Amino acid sequence: DPLEEINLGTVENKKVTYISKLLQGELKEELIRVLHEYKDCFAWDYNEMPGLDRGLVEHRLPMIPGKKPVKKSPRRFAPEVIEKIKEEIERLLKAKFIRASRYAEWISNVVLVIKKNGKLKVCIDFRDLNTATPKDEYPMPIAETMIDAVAGNEIMSLLDGYSGYNQIYIAANDVSKTAFRCPGALGVYEWVMMPFGLKNAGATYQRAMNLIFHDLIGKFVQVYNDDIIVRSKRKEDHLCHLKLSFERMRKHGLKMNPLKCAFGILFYC
Repeated sequence: DPLEEINLGTVENKKVTYISKLLQGELKEELIRVLHEYKDCFAWDYNEMPGLDRGLVEHRLPMIPGKKPVKKSPRRFAPEVIEKIKEEIERLLKAKFIRASRYAEWISNVVLVIKKNGKLKVCIDFRDLNTATPKDEYPMPIAETMIDAVAGNEIMSLLDGYSGYNQIYIAANDVSKTAFRCPGALGVYEWVMMPFGLKNAGATYQRAMNLIFHDLIGKFVQVYNDDIIVRSKRKEDHLCHLKLSFERMRKHGLKMNPLKCAFGILFYC
């Protein structure tokens, strides 16, 4: 469906998400009202993302017996690249995803990845740490089941977790293992929130989603990591299904990325 921009904020402070342009009448009006009612389930900025309750889930980093900590040697970067890394570190510190690290036994290195648009993305090379971590065998859903699940429905909404992995805390005893070295005088930092690139991060996130939506999955909710589908066989049931899903998000502090969501997508036979 073509999408229509909806502002859940004010003229001065726009908070945008998207609904199907094909929606009309009362269903459209009621959907917009529901999105306003549950706009606290979205995050338009990192400071609107408090993190999931530690009692629900934490990411742990157990070690394979006999594996010794590895401290990587510093890497050299061009001055313009160091500036890019500095900007990213400042962003992560402001979001409270990382903090300064001292006396870490494990130290990984920063790496730069070229994105499809040609821009540089700052990542952490966790290969040594991942090698020392046993695999979490938590079952992941089969992607095809997400596609199969939408068959026979009249309407669905697509939701995407806001910076999904970063909503989960690292277990306090394991934070120092995630330390990474920045070039020059930028220092050493460690992750407070679960970053991308850690072994088992996907399993930890899926476990959290299954715990949050456990009794709704298979009925009208499908979850594949940070992608969530809310689907309804009848259009008149969809707002109720969305409300029940939003209530779970609100209860646990789970935040969606409104710019990657699409609500009220209609099916036509």
